[in-house]
Amino acid sequence: MDGRTQTMAGSEEPTPLLGGVSHRRWTGLAAASLIVLLLFALLYISARRSVINEIRHQAMGIAIAVAESLDPADLEQVHKPEHIGTPPYQRVQHYLGRVVSSNSDIRYIYTMRRALREDAREDDYEFVVDGPARDIDEDGVIAADEESELPGKAYSARHLPELVAAWRQPMADPEVSPDPPYPDLMSGYAPVHNERGQTVAIVGADITATTVRAKLLALQIVIATVWVVLTLLMIMVVSLFYREQEALETNRALAAELAGRNEMLRAANTELAHNNEQFVREMKLAQSVQLGFLPKSFPRQDKIVFDRYYLTCEMLGGDLFDVFTLDNDHVGMYMADVAGHGVSAALISGLLKMAVTSARESPGGEAGALTARLIQPDKTLSTINDMLVKELPEYEFITMIYAVLDIPTCTFHVASAGHLSPLKYEAATRQVVSWDIPTETALGLVEKCAYTTVQRTVAPGDKILFFTDGLVEAMNVRGEEFGEEALRRQFGQQALQPPAQIITALRQSVEQHRGGEKVSDDYSILVAEIR
Repeated sequence: MDGRTQTMAGSEEPTPLLGGVSHRRWTGLAAASLIVLLLFALLYISARRSVINEIRHQAMGIAIAVAESLDPADLEQVHKPEHIGTPPYQRVQHYLGRVVSSNSDIRYIYTMRRALREDAREDDYEFVVDGPARDIDEDGVIAADEESELPGKAYSARHLPELVAAWRQPMADPEVSPDPPYPDLMSGYAPVHNERGQTVAIVGADITATTVRAKLLALQIVIATVWVVLTLLMIMVVSLFYREQEALETNRALAAELAGRNEMLRAANTELAHNNEQFVREMKLAQSVQLGFLPKSFPRQDKIVFDRYYLTCEMLGGDLFDVFTLDNDHVGMYMADVAGHGVSAALISGLLKMAVTSARESPGGEAGALTARLIQPDKTLSTINDMLVKELPEYEFITMIYAVLDIPTCTFHVASAGHLSPLKYEAATRQVVSWDIPTETALGLVEKCAYTTVQRTVAPGDKILFFTDGLVEAMNVRGEEFGEEALRRQFGQQALQPPAQIITALRQSVEQHRGGEKVSDDYSILVAEIR
């Protein structure tokens, strides 16, 4: 009996050891899970604050932009409900309506001023021009909270210190706050100043609590998903660690398996290298297609001589330009710059190329009528903008300058959609001047944009320099930009040379300024010489 008892006791000795390992494994998992949970709770608190701040700055930024765009003289002429039909009221409300329609997060946008009565407190306000009434919930009925407030209607800001402080500087609510009879809101405010710098009104932009909650819910889902994934990965790591402690005898098998996996990795690396080579070939093909968008020769060299240069910071870029004949007396040209660079910018530049081609080749009745439209830069930009605004992704845009040379009169007709103004070397005065083209809304942002055509005369010997912002924004190792003054100086020093030599000198100046620093943005140069 003693022998059997000893044998049985000996066979049971490993059990406590395995149980201890298992207990330590689950204890370690629980502790690690708790630490990760606490870290993600802190991360959520910080991320939530960041999202709230982003929403606050979004509302305040829109309010600031609207305040800068409004004419204070219009607001000063609106005081009573009878002023609703006046042109100043209509202009302001129409603009507020456009802003709301182009910003889906904004529920209300309005203007207020401090109450004008003698006994008014600092926090007593009154409406000036409210945004137009609209069926927000699309139920076919304009509810009370969807109507436009009348001019002069009193509003107490006693519970909104940010609104009171906005009379002096832009502000935003720190959190969502109740504002009966309106829904719970988070608002941004900005003052409207007259020519004397005095505040005549404020602009308020409201984002509903529903929108804020939706953004926070998206944040919660992302953080929860990442937490679950990391927790599962942590469980796997801890489990593998303890399994290794329990199964040292399997080292040889694991080593053999590792060798097999290494062989698979080598094979995968070989396939990856092959795929990378194929990708490079395809990118080079795409690059050659994109370069094919650029002009290989130029028209009417008897009257105007061109040369050009295009540099991308990656294999594909977002700059685009072209020169083409409209008729015997007119030559059209444009230069465009897509926001950003790389593959996405290249795709958008291809979209622009198609839009321009469509504008040139679209059916328009008689050929003379189509040519007449293309000779008008403002209408050409409006047409291209209407095409692009439906196709471009949100927040993407293109700057573009379009010019038409009237050869008999030596006159350029020019319009700009947010693009930099060209520089002109005047042969008669030997001076470099900016064309100062009005810079209007970039393409693809807002529907039905109107543009302005201006005229600039030229004379034989004059030279025009078109360029994109990557040229003047080229940086050196100290983060200093090349700058438009340096460009103007270099252009003036080389202006007596042919266009090709001017471009070579400008390139060398930019390269010398960069000093080997990597190009951070594409840039294009187009030089035209009048004969």
